[in-house]
Amino acid sequence: MGEENHKENPLGLTELLDKELESRMLQAALARDRLGGTLLFFGPDGSGKSSLAFWLAAAFNCSSSGGRGAPCLSCPACRKVETLNHPDVFWIFPLPGSFYRGERIDELKLAEVFGQKRSAPWLEIQFPEKSEHHLAMVRRIRTEASRSCYEGRRKVFVVSGADRLRIEASNAFLKLLEEPRPDVTLILCTERPSSLIPTILSRCQRLQVTRPRLSTCLGVLSERFGLPEDQARELLAAADGNLTAALRMKDHELFQMRKVWVEKTFQAVLDPGTQGCYDLVNERNGPMWNRGDFERYLAFLTQALRDVILSRIAGADSAEPAKGAAGSSGLVREYSARVADVWPLLNLLGRMVNLRDALDRNVNLRLLGWSILHKMREVAGYGC
Repeated sequence: MGEENHKENPLGLTELLDKELESRMLQAALARDRLGGTLLFFGPDGSGKSSLAFWLAAAFNCSSSGGRGAPCLSCPACRKVETLNHPDVFWIFPLPGSFYRGERIDELKLAEVFGQKRSAPWLEIQFPEKSEHHLAMVRRIRTEASRSCYEGRRKVFVVSGADRLRIEASNAFLKLLEEPRPDVTLILCTERPSSLIPTILSRCQRLQVTRPRLSTCLGVLSERFGLPEDQARELLAAADGNLTAALRMKDHELFQMRKVWVEKTFQAVLDPGTQGCYDLVNERNGPMWNRGDFERYLAFLTQALRDVILSRIAGADSAEPAKGAAGSSGLVREYSARVADVWPLLNLLGRMVNLRDALDRNVNLRLLGWSILHKMREVAGYGC
């Protein structure tokens, strides 16, 4: 079937990929009634933590299984969970400060986000500005948790990005954990469990969640989203095997634009002067004015720097840059030729990989972008 005739078959909210071990463990715990009131699902971005959490929420309230096994995913209760319409299952996610009006949340803006999640349930919602769990949201959870179930057997709160609780929100959340109700389950999902305060961590039953296999991710991109295999491989290489990131980047026009921005980055860094770097950082249509765009741009730039390391190790003439990482392999090789020592380059790559934490803090993206360009120039032997 040609790509132009292919209709995407998005992943469902409760659909699990390569989660046989995790689902079996949860089914066994359900059967024995061994699941605590607060669960922590932790693992890297793209591992499917939220999907597993909603799957469990459906299992708790499934009409067919009686809350003692895997959900049927076809009864009215399961279908309501799948469409984010179950009155006893709540999705809680970090929000920008602009969503709040004092202690009140802008319900219209919130409804727009739920609409986005329903249309692309596998993806985590990203905002241009910093997003956190505010005190008002935790108070809302406490109020709702104090009420009886509306139609299910258990209230379930799926808290995405749980590590982004503000200090005052963490303290209020802790009070919620200290006053548990037998029919309430909180499922915290995070990439960085160590960022949670110890008193919250100590009250959580933990489950590590791993990313789907590369072959599974390739199959999803090719069979479910109609991407040619070479483009699917290119996307996954740029996303470091992260299916969620690959799905965020899959739009062809945006995909090409990100490659262009990586090429512009190498051009600016290789320029003996600094004007190109300033222009790149201050370009309003560029990736340094939006957190989501910046994250995806970094994924491509990180892949390109890996190409540079391979070029340095294997020799400038023998390395084959990963297809699509930088817009031009010539720029990668030219930058590689400027690098005198591979160790600063490895340190730079390590910094790039760890930049996700910085993006979750209230950092100025343009300053962060400038620091990256400055370091890339230093590694290449230029001063700034």
